[in-house]
Amino acid sequence: MKCYLFLCICLFSPLSLLRAQEVYYPDSTSQDTVIKVNWLERFQTKADSVIRHSDLCQTSQTGIYFYNLTADSAIFDYGSRQMMRPASVTKTLTATAALHYLGGNYQYKTKLYYKGHIQDSLLLGDIYIVAGYDPCFNGKDMLTFCDDIIKSGIDSICGHIYTDVSFKDTTLLGFGWLWNWKNDEKPTTPLLFDADDCFMTKFFELMDSNGIKHPSTYSNALLPKDSVVLISECQHTIDEVLLRMLKQSDNQYAESLFFQLGAQDKSKFPSYQHSAKYVLKFIENELGDDADLYNISDGSGLSVYDCVSPRLIVKLLRYIYKHENIYRHFYPCLPIGGEDGTLSNRMKSPALRGNIHAKTGTLKRVITLAGYCTAPNGDDIAFAIFHNGIYSPRATRLWDDHLLEFLTAPETPSEIMN
Repeated sequence: MKCYLFLCICLFSPLSLLRAQEVYYPDSTSQDTVIKVNWLERFQTKADSVIRHSDLCQTSQTGIYFYNLTADSAIFDYGSRQMMRPASVTKTLTATAALHYLGGNYQYKTKLYYKGHIQDSLLLGDIYIVAGYDPCFNGKDMLTFCDDIIKSGIDSICGHIYTDVSFKDTTLLGFGWLWNWKNDEKPTTPLLFDADDCFMTKFFELMDSNGIKHPSTYSNALLPKDSVVLISECQHTIDEVLLRMLKQSDNQYAESLFFQLGAQDKSKFPSYQHSAKYVLKFIENELGDDADLYNISDGSGLSVYDCVSPRLIVKLLRYIYKHENIYRHFYPCLPIGGEDGTLSNRMKSPALRGNIHAKTGTLKRVITLAGYCTAPNGDDIAFAIFHNGIYSPRATRLWDDHLLEFLTAPETPSEIMN
């Protein structure tokens, strides 16, 4: 009789629970496993239900992927292989490829040279400014340029002033950007002052205020290969760029980092294609995916041609998580739910505030979100949620926040309205 009862218990035990134990927590004790599987099953059940009954998923294209980084297992998948517009989540690819190929110690550089000779404080020659597409170049840096001109013994420039802007091509909008954005987006020129196209205006103003006599105009020219003397060099770190690029989703900063990749070819006036090939090579060689499946046309995600999948982005987040040399630069720059950056005004609930570290994306009828969070049992989770063709950005963001709350809340959160 005892043997019969034992066999019945074994045969009618919840098989789904046993499978979950084997897949997700093979090393856990049975008591701990029950707690963890209940949390996981609760999330999966709630997520399945809200997707089935949501108007959002019926009227727009949605792709979702959640991955348990601690257990190294996928925990939820809804249309994650679909090719979709990522919007500003593209910046995560730009940042990671740049950190991989350029390194965390990479420095942006803007340089000032002269050619000729100095006689009685007179420069009998020309000034050359070599652009490095540095969006962080500011008033303090400009003052350094002027101070170094004076320290070089120059108070008058008798030749010409040239700008070498061969760091990138001459197009002022990214490939695939809409023409009517030209009044909203700053020109993508490699010679920037406070991330805007006003460098030479500020340079002339500061030379005037410092009593440096100079020509009233300038023109573009390549830096000569010989007989030039470096007067000054201003540098900024890749971390300075990453912080604003990811926290505030600054498009100019993202494009500047994107073109740092293309500049590694050392060619003059490289196009977006020089940079895109590095991102695609990273996808192929480091993420182990087929780069031909995806399209990268800029660094910020504004291009209508950008096309990736939620699964690829989670694969990227997993790569970052496993590579400390990239993670330590990337993770601190992500917006934090309810606290800063583009997430400062959402995710205020206790389960989300301070827990979600994620990059947002917003375009016309596009909402995306990708990043990291911690599950109730302490496991680290990577996720990507993409929506294309949505009609209400506010409702879509609220939907995403509730979905994440199903994952992170110790208790079942309030029901989502369809």
